[in-house]
Amino acid sequence: MYKQKLFSAAAALTILASSMTAEAGIGTGIGISFPASGSHSSAPSDTYASFSFDKIAEELTVSERHGKLRMELKITNGSDQPYTVEHRSGQCFDFALLDKNGKTLYRWSDTMSFTQAITSSSIPAHQSSVYTAEISARDYRKIKEDAVIVSAWLTDTPYVLSSRSPSSSESGRVPVVIHGGIILGNGNWDHDHISPF
Repeated sequence: MYKQKLFSAAAALTILASSMTAEAGIGTGIGISFPASGSHSSAPSDTYASFSFDKIAEELTVSERHGKLRMELKITNGSDQPYTVEHRSGQCFDFALLDKNGKTLYRWSDTMSFTQAITSSSIPAHQSSVYTAEISARDYRKIKEDAVIVSAWLTDTPYVLSSRSPSSSESGRVPVVIHGGIILGNGNWDHDHISPF
């Protein structure tokens, strides 16, 4: 019965995702979450989300190690042509942590400076680019209890990939949950107004 529910949920997400186009004019969010198993380890579990379009795959992996939070956004170009994105500034990616109300607790770009010139980023055919960010143990400790969602995106694209932040419970039981989501749309994303799913 459990495997049947798992397959039905995965099939529904696959059907829904295959009906979307890259030129979405209105923003929308898609998320799926279901328990996979339980664990008696007190260590936080890694979280992961992915999606693909037009032979481009985006993957978000979030892990907590030694009190630090590491976020990785991997973009893979499976096509025979380069995947090029024009950016309005020197910034080509970003990461954010949101609380349960969608308020931004951390945004990677807030501590960075970028040229204001138009730039572009390109991933050659059949290759990948990996973008990473890490929050120090001291800074992560301040927001860890409130962090619910980790989001990552290439700037000036309509895609925001989101996953739950790693967490551990005081009882020592960590539920293993398969959870991921993507937000589509052509507008600018203001993470102070994105609601978690």
